[in-house]
Order: sequence, then structure tokens, then C-alpha cells
Amino acid sequence: MDVSGELKRLAALLKAAGHDEATAEAESLLAHALGCRRLEIYLHGERPLLSEQCALLKAQARRLHNDEPLQYVLGEVEFCGRVFACDARALIPRPETELLVEAALGFAQVWARPQPQVADIGTGTGCIALTLALAQPRAKIFAADISPEALALARQNATRHGVADRIEFVQADLLAPFGAGALDLVVSNPPYVPTAEWGALPRHIRDCEPRNALDAGADGLDVLRRLVAQAVDKLAPGGVLALEIGEDQGPRVAELLRSAGLRHVAVKKDFAGWDRIVIGEK
Repeated sequence: MDVSGELKRLAALLKAAGHDEATAEAESLLAHALGCRRLEIYLHGERPLLSEQCALLKAQARRLHNDEPLQYVLGEVEFCGRVFACDARALIPRPETELLVEAALGFAQVWARPQPQVADIGTGTGCIALTLALAQPRAKIFAADISPEALALARQNATRHGVADRIEFVQADLLAPFGAGALDLVVSNPPYVPTAEWGALPRHIRDCEPRNALDAGADGLDVLRRLVAQAVDKLAPGGVLALEIGEDQGPRVAELLRSAGLRHVAVKKDFAGWDRIVIGEK
């Protein structure tokens, strides 16, 4: 089978399984097998595939057919222009979370400090912590997660990107290990999905991604309430809290920050115009 024929076969298989992005997913599988960019596969249309490549593609297509996320099937995901290892130990990084990193990097008063102390809470793959570490070499970065499996994945990514010696990995429930006034920035993409909405999530999310990284109680704010309350104590004066939130949670989370005593509270929208990031300063 050549590349062109395999692309058609994979796309037809995935389309028959109800995948809306069947062609794009087939392109991604082939690009990964060939070690090239997705659209470059069309330059190799008549290239014959090796038997081991065909076997790998068959196995990967079967996993996609069973609604496993493409990122887990490939074992990697792109985030802020870099490739991170990604598997079922952690939530899949999404483009909306890049906006959280962008907001965090915009806090000039934080990065002007001699050695900013920054905590990424619920680090998962480590994509936020690592991106901040790469952008701000003077900062001391803490990557915290309650899951030891997620922390192992984050460490793997830190080694991959050469920042393992600049990040401290902490197994913890939110901000518990940090002292009062110890942090200049707390950034987090916490769980924020209401439990009642869990059953309505797409199967590839509901059945494959870790529930404790998504489900946040009756109104989706259980974790956010605790995190905001802790951040007020753990932030130094002038420190900043930056959070990713659900699309309809902006006013409620903003009020949580204001009620906790944070100032300059602001809500930022995502690419689709939904509330997505909330920030506040101590």
C-alpha cells in the first residue's frame, strides 16, 4: 500500500465510524508514521509503506475507531509551538489553555522580580509549567499535581525540553505545601466541569481522559473555590492568580476572586468569544 492509498483507506474507515475530522485524523496518523508534517504527506503519495508502518497504522486506526483521542493514540500533542508527550495519565492540553499561558506571561510586575516564584497547580502534562520555564529562565517554577502518574509524565516532558533542573515537582492537593506569601504567580487549569454535565461529554473525553482533571462537583466550582481561597494566602503582595474556567463561569469566578479580596479582577475571552480566563491581583 502506498501513502495515497492508505490515506483513503484510513479516512474512509474513520468516516464510517462517525468521525467528523476523519481526513485530518488520517493525515495525522500518516504524518506521524512518516515523521513529517501533516500536509507534507501529499508529497509522498506514491511512496510505499513498510510493513511495520502498516501494522502501526492499523493498530492506531483501531484505537481511534474505539473513540480514543488522537493525542493519546499518537502519544503527543503540540502546545505553544512545542511537542509534549501526552497519554491517559493527564488531561489533553487544548488551544484555549495557550491563552492562559499568554495571560501569565503578560504580568510584567511578576517577571520583573529577581526570581519569581511560580506555581502551576494541576500541572498534568506539565505544558504550562514548562512553557513558562522556557520563556522566563530566572523564574522558580513549581509543578504541582495530586496525581503521581501525571507528575511522572510532566517530569518526562521537562527532561525532553531541558528544564527538569529548573522545575520542582510537587505531589499535593492544590496549594497545601506552600507557605503564606511564598508565591508571585499561581496559574491553573483546574477541573471545572459540573458533575451533571459529565454524561453529556463526548465519549472520547468521558471515557478516556482522567475524570479528576475535569469533574468539579455540582456547579463546577468545587476546586476553584478552594484554590481561590488558598491563593489569597499563598500569594505575595502584588502576586497574581490566573485561572482557566468554563465558558459560562466568568461572572461567578470573578466574584469569587473579588470576595476573596483580590483586585484588578478581569475576565478574558477565548477564540470563540466565550469567557475562558480569570485573573486577579493580591
